[in-house]
Amino acid sequence: MDYLASRGDVESVSRIFKQIEEGAHSAFISIGSFYTITYLTEIFLKNKGLEKTERIKMLRATLESLLVYLNVAGHTKAQLLKGVKDVEFQDIEDSYQYQAALSAKCECLITSNIKDFCELENPLIDIILPKDFCN
Repeated sequence: MDYLASRGDVESVSRIFKQIEEGAHSAFISIGSFYTITYLTEIFLKNKGLEKTERIKMLRATLESLLVYLNVAGHTKAQLLKGVKDVEFQDIEDSYQYQAALSAKCECLITSNIKDFCELENPLIDIILPKDFCN
């Protein structure tokens, strides 16, 4: 979301996407993040003054291009419940992201919001900043 909104460490995220496009890594996005990206991208396009037909056309093209390179990690009811009950997280949405990464058997979770993952005593995967992934 930082990449699409041109905020934060866009340069590192851009390098990560390039590596994914080149096949160096496989990547997952949670279904929740995909919904959020869909919503925010449509708002962005609407604020640019695009008419609905053109806006939806551009939105579909943007989302389709993301799905060429990203796999989608979903949730079961049990995984969501784990996320809800995980008291190590103060931000429950981050707990959902963590559960999605675990369910997809990811080696790491890349986030610019690393502070919300600091309370994990023994994370089962690495939680890293985009710039650290690139190194």
